[in-house]
Amino acid sequence: MRLPLVSTLLAGLALMSVAGSSFSQWLMPDPVDEAVVDSLRAELGAGEQALADNDAAAAARRFDRVIDAPGFAVLESRERYSALLRAGIAALDLGQAAKAHPLLVRACAFDEAEGTAWHLRLRAAYATDALVDSALTLKVIARRWPQTLDQVREQAILDIARRLEREPAQREARVELLSALFDANWTNEGLEPDFLWFDYVRALVARKDLARATEVAARIRSAEMILALRIDKRFDALVRARKGSFDIERSMKREHAWIERLRASHPDRLKLATYELYVNVRDGHPQRALELADAVIARFRSDGEEVYADADEYIWILDERARALQRLGRWDDAVAQLGKAARRPENGGVNVSQVINLGRLLARMGRIDEVEPTMEEVGGMSAYGRMQLGLNLLMVAAARGDETAVDAQLERMRADRTEAMGTWQAALVQAGRLDEAARLLIERLGNEEWRNDALLEMQDYAAIPEAPRDVLHRERWQAILARADVRKALDAVGRIERVALTNLPL
Repeated sequence: MRLPLVSTLLAGLALMSVAGSSFSQWLMPDPVDEAVVDSLRAELGAGEQALADNDAAAAARRFDRVIDAPGFAVLESRERYSALLRAGIAALDLGQAAKAHPLLVRACAFDEAEGTAWHLRLRAAYATDALVDSALTLKVIARRWPQTLDQVREQAILDIARRLEREPAQREARVELLSALFDANWTNEGLEPDFLWFDYVRALVARKDLARATEVAARIRSAEMILALRIDKRFDALVRARKGSFDIERSMKREHAWIERLRASHPDRLKLATYELYVNVRDGHPQRALELADAVIARFRSDGEEVYADADEYIWILDERARALQRLGRWDDAVAQLGKAARRPENGGVNVSQVINLGRLLARMGRIDEVEPTMEEVGGMSAYGRMQLGLNLLMVAAARGDETAVDAQLERMRADRTEAMGTWQAALVQAGRLDEAARLLIERLGNEEWRNDALLEMQDYAAIPEAPRDVLHRERWQAILARADVRKALDAVGRIERVALTNLPL
């Protein structure tokens, strides 16, 4: 049924003045002519046809005329929704996400809005860097249409969650998002996003919701994240309640069995093979990792990259193979492997990650003169990437005994330190600034957001083959851990355990 063509606003509002009985009236807007409304409906139909004909530009022009017209407000609800939704679609098709986003926000306010509208709104919000609305929209999708989460790129979901973490004002929004994702049984292509569940557990423990925290913790498969819960005194009540579930060696066995089954059931996913390689290297099985990497590489070469749904993940197979070679003490072979990986593109552009990893390995090995030439053609970097590059350059300066260059590099890194506090910690150790490194470690232990990464770095891990700069780093790090002020800060919040896991400090 059509709405009346006259305004439903009150014709006037009388306000009695304090001084007397005078009134002021609001003017009544002019009624909208029926012919105008019919014209808008015709324009809307023409826009829909243009969109169906893949003429997004023509459709956009027609929808704009409808939405901007004075009579738009008297169209039926379903018509206004259709106009806004399709105008948003046309804008997205034209690459105009900034125009599409407010249109789709308006469309989602209608009762008629379904999952498609919310997914389009998420696409526009994410493209325009609208973090708050991206999180809100993702939460709504997870709550109302959880079965459609696989239509959202996993990397986008992880990116939204990570960026919310950096915004203190959005802490509650992040918890709500994690709750929605958890209830939707979301995974990263089968891999549990354990670092997200860890953060959710931390928030629940702070709220003293031990029952829900226990439920969430049960989804965590990573032995590293299980260790993270064990060593942080904030989680003592949780660990005591289900002590057997937090046994590290048992967790390692469970994780191995789980990832082997998952990979076997999805042979077209390199991401799963990469994770299995990582777990084998981490848990002291580098030869097993090497054999698996060689099998994947042989299949990639013989059957072609089309057999994998995520062929761009191949560089990480090569990267993990290089780590396995390092754990076997085959340093030169690891350099050669990373050199091959660094020549492959990353995400369709110039390689960054493997170039930086190769530079780090050369610096650790003491092949100082090769580090800077290796990284000359590194691609564009995030703040985190700049920190990794900065550590490589600092190690070069420190190895050469160039204190002026060390100071300059530390100053450059200081601006981005909160993006990678562990890297900043390592830089101070490599620079020999042990007092400052100790103060930083104490600061990290006292900060609820930084504490757990610091605790993980402090654990007593299984021994691994070491390059020359690794030995120096370990000796300096142990001296820092032995300081009375550091031990006092540690005892207040956590503990150090001897574990079978391995860890690379650089």
